[in-house]
Amino acid sequence: MTEYRVQFTVEARAAYDELPGERQTQLDKALRVLARDPFHKAATAQLGPDAHLRKAYVAPGVVLEYMVAGAIMVIVVLEIFDESHYLIDDA
Repeated sequence: MTEYRVQFTVEARAAYDELPGERQTQLDKALRVLARDPFHKAATAQLGPDAHLRKAYVAPGVVLEYMVAGAIMVIVVLEIFDESHYLIDDA
């Protein structure tokens, strides 16, 4: 099976570069899995009518929006959420 080559937009790369090393390692592992099957039906969601525009929740607090073009998967949006802060607190 051929893996897709992963590339980042400038903005997504900047968000990646701001992550601590352990979070980058976690994201790298998730990207290797996603690069094997960026159209995975259970792990990704289509964005709009085009199947090549996708969204995936790849790690705790990490959401990717990406597009697949030929053998390349371009990470367009990398959203990082601080899961220690919530709008509603049980306390």
